Amino acid sequence: MKYIEYREKREHGTREFPYACYMVTENFPRYNMVPHWHNECEIIYVRRGTFELFLNGRTHRIGEGCCSLIIGGSVHGGTPLKDCRYDCLVFDMATLLKASQISAIQLQPIINHEKQFVTVFPADSKPSQYALSAIEAMLQKPLCYELLVPGTLLCMLASIVSDDEHFSDADGAASDIKKARRFKQVISYIEQHYRENITLEEMAQQCGMNRNYFCRAFKEYTRKTPVEYLNYYRIESACELIVSTDQKLIDIALNCGFNDYSYFIKVFKSLKGVTPRDYCRRSF
Repeated sequence: MKYIEYREKREHGTREFPYACYMVTENFPRYNMVPHWHNECEIIYVRRGTFELFLNGRTHRIGEGCCSLIIGGSVHGGTPLKDCRYDCLVFDMATLLKASQISAIQLQPIINHEKQFVTVFPADSKPSQYALSAIEAMLQKPLCYELLVPGTLLCMLASIVSDDEHFSDADGAASDIKKARRFKQVISYIEQHYRENITLEEMAQQCGMNRNYFCRAFKEYTRKTPVEYLNYYRIESACELIVSTDQKLIDIALNCGFNDYSYFIKVFKSLKGVTPRDYCRRSF
């Protein structure tokens, strides 16, 4: 899955069947999920290990056999822990609900972020079981899986909205969405200008804050300083180019916003644990 853009613009699946499933292992270039957002909904199902999910400024642990449903428009990313392997199923909620006006009405508060449900569902819960069934159908593609996948997702959504214990307080939901809207502007700015010399003042201006307050608020929201976050994004961009192009490393560094090649190597190794050259030798 290409998580290189904070706001994904890629098409998942086809126009007729807008569903896509991705198996993510430690050999995947995008193993670490760069924080991003898109209009589609996404299910993360952990096959093995633990996945640390970042969602709208909060961090959650997803264990083996558990899943998370992320509603479109939410800023999310994550870090795999303990030899983690996870699957991602991305789908268009509007298409899923197009044939059922009643379903759309019942789910509208969730779609509009007016109601917030619990982020992580346990391994033995109905939502996790339905998530696994939908993912297996996408991966194995049995006869009539195009009917099976949306039907299973509707069952998953029904199991969520029918249980009050799956929902948290509305005030918390409103607060999270307000923060997300503010920082989406910064995230989009980084996406568009990461190849350039971005200053803290320029990033702070995107959400109407002064520099000092912006640095504190940004770290509170993302768990990284603005500079750490920018370097993280640039290195993930470099990894994408390393495995998908024949560009020289020094050109990749320049194309990702690093004017100093030595600094690029230093930051790369600190984040990936290996040098860019050693990363090139890996077999994906």
